[in-house]
Amino acid sequence: MTNSQQIRKIATEINQLKLGLNTLADNSTHLKHQWMTGLEVGHALNMSAKTLQRLRKSGSLPFSRVNGKIYYKRSDVDQMLEDNYQLRMCSCGCKK
Repeated sequence: MTNSQQIRKIATEINQLKLGLNTLADNSTHLKHQWMTGLEVGHALNMSAKTLQRLRKSGSLPFSRVNGKIYYKRSDVDQMLEDNYQLRMCSCGCKK
């Protein structure tokens, strides 16, 4: 194998590694956007860990536990907020 063939082979392998690393990075970013830790949910909703525990226990907020660490789907947190959304109506019938 000539030097130029070896260089082309190495360049091809490097490009394949780059593609693999980019795929891993994309998947990691996707997971970060889909799942939240209890700390992130607590900060976002201004809730204590105890309140999150009550929501888990009541079934109001689904969760996943991996090695003792609890994660929440962002879509489940959004859904919980939507399910509890309330419009106020004043006595005159207008929305507040």
